[in-house]
Amino acid sequence: MLLLWYVLCLVSPGLALAVAALFYARHCKERPDPHRRVPAVAYGLALLVVAIVGYFLGMAYGIERACSGPADNLCGLTGVFVAGPLAAAFAILFIGALILLLPSDRTPESN
Repeated sequence: MLLLWYVLCLVSPGLALAVAALFYARHCKERPDPHRRVPAVAYGLALLVVAIVGYFLGMAYGIERACSGPADNLCGLTGVFVAGPLAAAFAILFIGALILLLPSDRTPESN
């Protein structure tokens, strides 16, 4: 069971990137005018930056929590392989979801 948890933590950033790509596709559908969309390169760079920052903050928090108190010499691995990837995934999902808050270009059709 613990191994499954570690595998899920390691693949969570990849799954979050897939969901963020779906969010961007929905953003492009809601804003058909290319001049009013968030550029894909800017979106990708924003995801990369928040993923890196989230990973290092999560890793630092995970190492601090796992290594506080009586711990063995491998306590830091929890931060590197569990807390870091989870924090990166949450950061990616947060920024990915923010793009859905932009107003749509589509107007409701009146009957």
